[in-house]
Formats: sequence, C-alpha cells, structure tokens
Amino acid sequence: MKKIILTISVFILSALIIETGYAWEVPNCIRANAGVRMWFSNIEGDLIQLDRTKIGLGENMGLTKEKLVWEYFASMRFDTVHVFRLRAEPSTVYGQSSTDSYLQIKDWRLGYDLDFYMTPQILFGANINLVLAGYDTKVNQVVVGATTYNYRSEANKVFPTLGVHGTFYPIVEGIALRPNLSGRVNWWNHSDFETWEWEALTGVDIPINIYWTWNVSGGYRYDHIKFKREIDTVDTNRSGFFIETSLLF
Repeated sequence: MKKIILTISVFILSALIIETGYAWEVPNCIRANAGVRMWFSNIEGDLIQLDRTKIGLGENMGLTKEKLVWEYFASMRFDTVHVFRLRAEPSTVYGQSSTDSYLQIKDWRLGYDLDFYMTPQILFGANINLVLAGYDTKVNQVVVGATTYNYRSEANKVFPTLGVHGTFYPIVEGIALRPNLSGRVNWWNHSDFETWEWEALTGVDIPINIYWTWNVSGGYRYDHIKFKREIDTVDTNRSGFFIETSLLF
C-alpha cells in the first residue's frame, strides 16, 4: 500500500505544476532520453531439477521475495519514427543470509522501436529487443523431501524478444504539463525457452525550457522467464510497481 501511495503522490505533485499553455508537437529531429527506474519487485518461482523436483525460491530456499531493483535506461529517436533503446539492470540479488543461498539476476536489453503511427495524441508501434540475461544461483543446505541440495549454477542467455507498444497523450488545456498513458508487451518462445513481459504506466512530461523536458512516471511491470540449464530449469516471475524519472532533450 505504501508503494501505491508513493506512486500516486508523485503523479499528483507533478500535476499541480500549472503554467500557461504549451505547444506539444511530434518531434521531427534527433531526441535523446535517459533516466532511472526504481522497481519494487516481488519474485516467485522454482528451480526445477532433472528429476522434476521443484525447489521453491521462497518456500524451500527462503529467499527474500521483495527487492528494490534499480534499472537505468536511455533512448535515441531518429527521423521521428526510429527509436533505439538501452535498458540495464546491472545486478539484483535475492538472498538468504542464514544459508548463504541466493539468486543473482543481471539483465541488459538493446532494443529498436518502429513507431509507424504517430499523432500529437497517439503513438503506436512494434519493437524488437536483444537481451543478455545472467542468472547465478547458489543452493546451499536446502532440504526438499528427503534430499539435501548443494550446488551452484550459472547461465548467461542471449535471446530476442518481439513486441508492441503504445502511448496516449490526453489533451489538457491551460497547463504546461503533458500527461501520458502507455504500455509495452514483449515475448519470445522457442524450444525449451520462454519469456514474456508487460508493463503499463502513466506519467507527465514537465517542460523545463525549450530544449529540456522532465518526465515522472509510475506503473506496474510483470516479467516471466523459463529456461533450462545443465543442472536445473529456472522458472521465475517478477512483478511489482515502479516509479521512474528521466530527462528528454
């Protein structure tokens, strides 16, 4: 509940910044954007053994389910419709101090958006991403049934995702802010690998001057991944609310 209140408060505070009218137009030149996201993530899932025994991340390993994830992102828009994106989650560790068991996740994504439909109020397009994800797991003194598991397994996965995205900019007269509602979906499924993620967010663009715009947003994100390693199969879901801020030039 505190996380929801914090997100709503940031949005309301930004919406109270009222000035004279501001002319928003679809950009027709190069624009750059960079910022940071705080994701209040909650993890669930299993490490599925070769004999199909499931080691629950929370139930058996006792990992901390809630973790603040820091993500950094940047994008560059060319010729109005082409956008190149970079998103990085350098390292997030869900751990258990008493047994020293943990799951460490690293996630780097390089993406391309084609915004093939754009007006001052609506944007819609398709996207493709190249993802480098690292999963490092230590299972130490974990008992499931009559078996005690002790092992460490690492895996780096490189895979593409395909998706769609859209943004709606409501027209609000008499204020300098531009509110927006947006969403994004990505997925990939091949052989023994599957992943999908979606997010929905709302925020406001706040003009600083004719060159710079400040954005404050909040929303919800869900991320699923399942893939096979030599020792086990990782099957995890991460979800939760987030807030982010960025500068647009």
